Amino acid sequence: MFLRKSKRIKEHEALYRMCFGKNLNIENPQDFNEKIHWLILNKYGRKEGRLADKQLVKNYVEDKHIKDLSIPRTLAVYKDANQINIDALPDKFVLKCNHFSGNVFICKDKKTFDLEKAKKQLNEDLKKDFSDINKEYHYSFIKPVIIAEEYLNDGKHKNPIDYKIYCFNGRAESILVCSNRENKLKLNDFDLNWNELDYTTSEYRSKEKFAKPKNLNKMIKIAEELSTDIPFARVDLYEIGNTIYFGEYTLTPGAGIIKYYKQRALDILGSKLDLESFS
Repeated sequence: MFLRKSKRIKEHEALYRMCFGKNLNIENPQDFNEKIHWLILNKYGRKEGRLADKQLVKNYVEDKHIKDLSIPRTLAVYKDANQINIDALPDKFVLKCNHFSGNVFICKDKKTFDLEKAKKQLNEDLKKDFSDINKEYHYSFIKPVIIAEEYLNDGKHKNPIDYKIYCFNGRAESILVCSNRENKLKLNDFDLNWNELDYTTSEYRSKEKFAKPKNLNKMIKIAEELSTDIPFARVDLYEIGNTIYFGEYTLTPGAGIIKYYKQRALDILGSKLDLESFS
């Protein structure tokens, strides 16, 4: 697994050293973070870019014809935020860029929504090369646009709980629950029987007791179907009432600089990520 030194490898080594104060083992990666860097450098390209594209991925998922899975409706697509016609949108909607992580604008009431603030930030995001921020090069294959999408509400939280299911070679292994996004993001991990795992550090771990999703088994099955042809994917799903919605694929969690997991968790996830399964 020896890799010839290159500019990109040096960039990853510098990023990793800046974040963790230690050297990146890119020649023989062991833990989850190290293996994510190896995949970015060696395996990910145009196909992964399509999966990371928040708009194009919907076509990919639709083509799988998975029973009991819904996909949030795209209401409009814009090349520029100034094209947004709020009068043509429902009272509740979501605005985001297809190539970017973060800066999601949720409108729950058009009368109070600050559209100008959203437009300014979205236009700034359109110009950003997200592939360069944390060296996730497959994002460079995405043509940036802005998406207006239907608003999802689970009726319990300000923003719906995000269930991120880790799948390795089409098999679900654990579930990361994301909550409290509107204030300070909290993260809790569970096994497939909904026993909480000691993965996240105390800073990130929520003290909230998360009830087992009503459709947990169905969600696990759906995540496995969605990842059948992908050696590794974290499949993001939402449970809205009795309906399961697709969120996105995450192929490079935390860009390989995850700080919210304890080292033991990084070692466990790393042991499950078989680099030999990537052709």
